[in-house]
Amino acid sequence: MINDYRNAIREHIERLKNVGNLSNMIIWDVQVDEASDPTLLSNRAYNTHQHVDVVLVACGVSGVWEKLPEQRIVLPLLKDVLALRKIYMTDEV
Repeated sequence: MINDYRNAIREHIERLKNVGNLSNMIIWDVQVDEASDPTLLSNRAYNTHQHVDVVLVACGVSGVWEKLPEQRIVLPLLKDVLALRKIYMTDEV
């Protein structure tokens, strides 16, 4: 289920980039302190550490042990993240 969820997040982000409607996404410049701590970025963007997986996918890294690239990324809105979690991770939410 987790891989399906992450793939759905990745596909959603790619759709957001292709459409380019800024009101349907969060544009984020990864800061130096966030590059070493994806939970910090999750907390700042979503007010919770719960969406680290979304941050990792948006940054194109495999896990929390990898440093995030200090660049501009696209994050889905919280409502979209929650909708995808509900679909793909019903047993884990």
